[in-house]
Amino acid sequence: RLLAMGGSKRKADEPFAEEGVAEGPTTDKEEYEALCTLANAISQPMANRKLAKKVYKLIKKASKNKGQLRQGLTDVQKAIRKKEQGLVVLAGNVTPIDVYSHFPAMCEDKDYPYCFTPSREHLGLAAGHKRPSVVMMIRPSEDYQELYDEVKESMGTLVIDTDFKSKCAVDE
Repeated sequence: RLLAMGGSKRKADEPFAEEGVAEGPTTDKEEYEALCTLANAISQPMANRKLAKKVYKLIKKASKNKGQLRQGLTDVQKAIRKKEQGLVVLAGNVTPIDVYSHFPAMCEDKDYPYCFTPSREHLGLAAGHKRPSVVMMIRPSEDYQELYDEVKESMGTLVIDTDFKSKCAVDE
């Protein structure tokens, strides 16, 4: 049985891994540093490798529970406006910046913890799909509350670095 849309020759029940799509985001030291160099000017505070790994793990757990993960600009913006609790994760390699440049200020005004990760592709992979994601909100749940609290605390200690070259601090 072939997929009708998009003209794909892949059978509907074949896994994506055969097409060379990564299983999930990586936080390999060299790759992470390379991705950080591609991040835009407003991507502050950038999560270090250790925090990024925890954020990806938390996104993966939240994506398994329906309603615990908000994805996309409008959905996250609506959740913030409705005062839903959660952590905001933004991608650092988004262009044009104007698309989401208001998010850091909005998060600070409403006291939402937030951080940037270097790649929107990795955010999408962490959520379990191939489509890149610009912004996500992870809502709290009993299933992963300990990891959620740990990530929230780490996000609170991140510092906005004014020196652009040192913004991708790799593991302190």
